[in-house]
Amino acid sequence: MRIAVIEHAEAGDYADYISSLINEKATENNYQLKSWSNSVPAFQQQVASDAIIYIYIESTSPVLLSWLYNVKIPSILKKTKAQSVIDLNGIASSKIKIPQTIIAAEHFFTDDKKQLNSVEKFAAKHLNNSSKIATHIFSYTNKKLNVDANENKVQPILFSAPHVFKTYEWHEKLMVKSHHADNKEFFIAVIEDDNVDDFVLLLQAFSKFKKWQQSTMQLLVLPKYESLGGAIREKHQTYKYREDVRLIEAIEESKIAAIFASAYALIHVATNKPHLLVLSIAMQCSLPIISFKHEDVNEYANGVVLLYEEKNAEAIGNAIIRLYKDENLHAQLKEKAQQQSVFLNREECEKKLWSLLTDAAHS
Repeated sequence: MRIAVIEHAEAGDYADYISSLINEKATENNYQLKSWSNSVPAFQQQVASDAIIYIYIESTSPVLLSWLYNVKIPSILKKTKAQSVIDLNGIASSKIKIPQTIIAAEHFFTDDKKQLNSVEKFAAKHLNNSSKIATHIFSYTNKKLNVDANENKVQPILFSAPHVFKTYEWHEKLMVKSHHADNKEFFIAVIEDDNVDDFVLLLQAFSKFKKWQQSTMQLLVLPKYESLGGAIREKHQTYKYREDVRLIEAIEESKIAAIFASAYALIHVATNKPHLLVLSIAMQCSLPIISFKHEDVNEYANGVVLLYEEKNAEAIGNAIIRLYKDENLHAQLKEKAQQQSVFLNREECEKKLWSLLTDAAHS
């Protein structure tokens, strides 16, 4: 069976997540993972009978995107003999004659086109048509989509943490604290790679905590993707409590998992939108979470998080202090995180996704 995956570099967090699930199930089932090349003749590209074929879109021009979806992509799908296709940009085309699955990206939930990139704007323009054509729509939430689509089409596949993330025993945590935090307890935070505003907000909140309690507690900051930007490093260098704030970069996933599992709590600072995969990871590690109020946070971590009312340093700092003072609250949130993680089971998400894709290919 051959399944094509259409992807764009700016498709977003949910597209990256669905792609990772596809790759994991494909590897488990001995499928070939193939990147289609437009510069190599089709007959020279060896595609196995069981394959996931990635078709990458680089253009952001509406004219070129229209040509791609109406002419180029249908042609590639014929050449690859794909039996179904999933589009990670949320676009379906009437020119594609095999079953199509699309993901519910940001434009499915908002009428505000100002916040969308060029591909998302193109997708939003064709939203109703895509929703009618698609066999399935994968969604990261149970919220009602902003489209007139058959409810049976919408299939929630929620963010779930990779299997490497898990809880640690106390003696395992000691080794991590020794290596990364001078044998001290630490909070953890994940910042968008170049989001200086979120980083400054985090530092201001941590300053409030430090002024209240001159403890040895540290803060470890990880980039959401690859590495923290130069402006963030500059802010760190001039920060009063910089000796207690560590920037953790360029480490493998297993070490990131160890840091999460050994942290005291996650401080979730995101002024734009929630990092739902990060929240899922924290819960799988039984990690208490401090977060701002948001309907997606409530859905994923209902009763698991200590919410701060407003997105400012005062509110976040007060939440950090409250969690640190109240050992019973910390224990309760830790237990609830572990319970909630059961509902965000990655294996179940993978099975559901794979079943829907393969069923579509056989339809």
